Order: sequence, then structure tokens, then C-alpha cells
Amino acid sequence: MSLKYPIYALVFILFTSCQQKQNKSSTNLAVYTYGAKNDSAVFYFNKGWEHILNYGQWTLSEKAFRKAVDFDSTFIVGKALVGKNTTNLNERIQILNDINNSQIKVSEDDQLILEVTRITLELFNARGQNVKLDEDFISNFLTTAEKNYRTFIHKYPNESYIKAEYIEVLNAIYGAKIALDSLHILTSPKQKKVPFFISYAATLESDLGNFEKALSIADDFNNQINDPNIPQPYVLYGSIYLKMDSLSLATSNLDKALQLDPNHIFAQRFKTQLLTKLNTINTND
Repeated sequence: MSLKYPIYALVFILFTSCQQKQNKSSTNLAVYTYGAKNDSAVFYFNKGWEHILNYGQWTLSEKAFRKAVDFDSTFIVGKALVGKNTTNLNERIQILNDINNSQIKVSEDDQLILEVTRITLELFNARGQNVKLDEDFISNFLTTAEKNYRTFIHKYPNESYIKAEYIEVLNAIYGAKIALDSLHILTSPKQKKVPFFISYAATLESDLGNFEKALSIADDFNNQINDPNIPQPYVLYGSIYLKMDSLSLATSNLDKALQLDPNHIFAQRFKTQLLTKLNTINTND
């Protein structure tokens, strides 16, 4: 996909974002509630993001988002995240229908997140039903996600997990170099210590072919996690080794990750890519 903006315009956007972040009032330091009506719902909602983005615990993430909705049945953004995480196609279709038909009022800021998640559910449901979506749908999805997430993090710069989603979208649109620069510019000193941003920096470095640096960052990430039962370090190493064509190391790491959490979507995708490479090698031998 070609760049929608010239580079100088994108740099201006990122600089503006950084400046706005630094000038926010202290009122934005509080945890954003995303429309939840009680603290327990907010707690488990943030736990869901923490599990999936920081540690690659997809199963625990889904459970946490479900708990958030259990504590607040009117928590529409939380329900949308349950839909995003469930592996049950019929449930996801029903959740999308419920969201589309909901009479619950959602704030303008919550709507920014809900709109992106709603389109994500449409995308997941189409894939689950083997419905081919045209390029315009994907392009519109990425355009909406970029615009909505950028608006949101300008207003709430301390919401790390939406900022993480934003940087992933930048990677999808503009590529690894812009995404990596954005990660360094947009994250505060505190956010730079968030596990997701460390591991994603390693991912982006490996996308750029900087494998030695990527592995060094992955080592730092693994040392910070310091828990052999957390799948994300194995996924990170596995993805890097896969790009390096170190297929034996990729296999051992991805297998370990899937052993710890069989629902890890990215580990599944990397394993599929790995098997394709191995089959190609075996066919050529």
C-alpha cells in the first residue's frame, strides 16, 4: 500500500502528537474507563490488554475481557473486545449484531475505539465465513483505525494499549521504519518499559533486517519477563528466527509458545509460515 501522506506531513503529525502528549493536564493521568460503570470492569478490561499485548496470553486475555463484561453488562467496548478475542465464530457474529443493535449510549471518545473494533469483527467474521473482502474494505479499515487511534491517543496519551494498537496500524500502512520511529517518539519514558513496546521494537527491527539488534532487544525483553511460562518471549524469538531462516530455532520456540497457549493467533500464523518454508525445502530436496 502506498503512503497516504508525504513523509514530512507524517513527521509533523508525530511531532504534534508528542507535543500534545506532554501538554496534557493532570486529569488525563487517571485510568480511562472506556464507558465501564465500575472499577472491577475497568480492572479486568485493562488486564485483558495486559495479558494479550505484554505476555501473549490470549486465553487469559479472553477470560479477563469476559470478566469485565460480567461486572458490567452495559460495557459495550468490553463486549466488543470479547468478540475480538473469541475463537467461536457464531458468538462473534452474535456479538457484532448485539453491538450494531445496541441502544446503549457511547461517548464520542469510546466511539473512536468501538468503531475500529466493530470493523475488526466484520473482518474476522468474513474470514471465518470464507467471504472475500475487497482491497477497499481493508484500506478503509486501516484509514479509520489510524484516524481514530491517533485522535484518541492525542487526548489520552497515557493509554498505552491503544497507543500500541496505533503503532501496529502505522506498521501495516507505512511499514516498519515509520512504525519504529513512531514507537520511539510517541512513548513516554514510563511506556518504554512496558513489555509490549520492548518486544514490538524487536519485531520491527527484525522486519528491517536488523537481526542482531532484534535479538539483543529480545534478550532484554526475556530478561524483563523472567518467567518460562509466559509465551510471548518464545513467540518473539520464534518470529525473529523464522525471518532469519533459522528454522530449527524457530520451531522450538514457536512450539513452546503454542504449548503454553494454543490460542496465540500470531504463534499459529508463524507456525503456518514455518511449515510452508519447511515443506518448500523438503519438496526441493
